[in-house]
Formats: sequence, structure tokens, C-alpha cells
Amino acid sequence: MQNVTAQTQTPNSIEEDEIDLRELFKTIVDGKKIILLITVIIVSLTLVYALKLPNSYKSYAVLIPSEGDKSASLGGLGGLAAMAGVSIGGSASMTPDVAFSSLLENYEFMKKFIEKNKIYEYYSRENADENYVFALGYRGIYELFAPSKSDEDIDKDAAIFDLTKTLKTNFSISADKKTGLITVSYEDNDKSYAPKMVDMFLEDASEYLVKNNLNNVNKKLHYFEKEMAQAQGFELRQSLSGIISKILQEKVMMQSKQYYQCDLLTPAQESYVKDKTKPKRGLILVVSFVTSIILGIFVVFFLNFIRSEEEKK
Repeated sequence: MQNVTAQTQTPNSIEEDEIDLRELFKTIVDGKKIILLITVIIVSLTLVYALKLPNSYKSYAVLIPSEGDKSASLGGLGGLAAMAGVSIGGSASMTPDVAFSSLLENYEFMKKFIEKNKIYEYYSRENADENYVFALGYRGIYELFAPSKSDEDIDKDAAIFDLTKTLKTNFSISADKKTGLITVSYEDNDKSYAPKMVDMFLEDASEYLVKNNLNNVNKKLHYFEKEMAQAQGFELRQSLSGIISKILQEKVMMQSKQYYQCDLLTPAQESYVKDKTKPKRGLILVVSFVTSIILGIFVVFFLNFIRSEEEKK
């Protein structure tokens, strides 16, 4: 009896589904003008937005990190130095990429970096966008919506703080696990300024890190030279002499590198005008087109629903 009922209901269900699908398709066809209008409006606005965006370019430098002397061992003297409050860890305890990345998070360093190189003045000058590149070489839309710059009522400290956040986002520091090569890159709308930013950061960061490491090295030298003067046994004096020699070698190697524990493999260069990183205007338009169609269909069904409710009332 149940099978007979199921057999008699199945054709009706299929017919109702076909009717529903036909009604849905008819609703979409009847509202095609609304869908087309919404699509044209949204895609047009998106096109204007995409043409307004300047191209972004990335410049990068590739560094070769130096190999730390992993064979040096201080034995029990390491504990003795640690008790005296002197760090005797090698300079390779922190890799250069980690050291550079940590400075990006250091607000005081980034603030001095901005002030020393007059980066805020560069970005806030009147013609800061003169080197921007736009799609089809047309910048009229950008200039139409570009806000006018005014030096009045600008909190410079707050502006520098915001600029440090922007620089931290634009900079990228990574190390290849296989080769060990370190890549320092900077992305900017001004393709001629991006390589300068990479060079300035590497120079200032290296100067800061080398200076700090030299202070630690000098503390180690002072400690072991003091222990050398007080040492009695020949073997102890010989061990201390070897340690001092290694520290001096570390100091010389540290100062001989072009950058902090690194040599330059590939300098930062200005990107080719077609080698932009963003915006992906084609992708933006495709996403806008698909989204506008979906939104148009939703509006058509919503209007049809409201019309049906009014007819029922």
C-alpha cells in the first residue's frame, strides 16, 4: 500500500518541481532589466575604482649570511662568565633575518629611521605621487578623487606612528631554508623609491645591530682580559688567550661585513614598469561582475516576494 502511494505521488512531485523551476527561471527572465542595470552600475563603479588605484612595485635585495663559528667551545668558562653577568654567546645566536624583523617591530628604531632619512617629508610633500603609474597611463580619475594636502592641524607624531605601521606592512624579510639566502623587500607605489627604502633600511639596521653587538663583544673582551690578568695556571691562561683570540676574530669579522652578518648578493633595483605586484584589476572586475549578477538576482526575487505578499493581502 505504501509503495502504491509513493508511486502515485512521485510524478506529482516531479511536476511541482518542474513548475517551481520554471517559475524561478521566469522570475529571473522578467527581472533581467533590473539584473542588467545593477550589474552595469556595480561593474562601472568597480572599473572607476580599479582605474583610480596606482600600481604597486616591489624591490628586493638578496643577502648571503655568514656562517657562525659553531666549533668554538668555552667549556666551564661559559658558566663562569654567565655568573659574572657577561653573555658569551656567539653573534650567530640570532640570525640576520630575525634581527632585521625584530627592528621592524621596534618603534623607537623605526621612528629614528624615518626621521634620519626624512621619509615622512618625502611621503607628505606636495608632488609625492608624481612617479605613480596607472592603467592605460591615465591618471585623471586618480587626480579627480585625490584629497588635497594641507599641513594645517596635522599631528606629526601621530602621522609618524601611522607611517611606522605602513612601513612594517610594506617591508618583507624572509630566509630560504634550503639556501639560507635572506631576501629584504619593500613594496611601494613609487617604483623609484622602493629600492632606496631597502638600501636605507639595511644600512641603518646593520649600523644599529653591529653597534649593539660590538658593545657586547667589548664587554666580553674586558671580562676575559681581566680574568687573564688574574689567572695563575699556565693552562688556564692559555685557554683564556684562545678565547680572547676568538672574540677578537669575531669583532673583526663583524666589522668586515657590508651588512649585519651578511654580504650582498643582489642589490635592490627599480622594477620594470609592467612588473607590478598589484592591483589585480582583471580579477577585481571579474569578482565584481559575478557578485553584481548574484546581487541582481537576489533583488529580483526579493521584489517578487514583496509583490506576492501584497497580492495576497
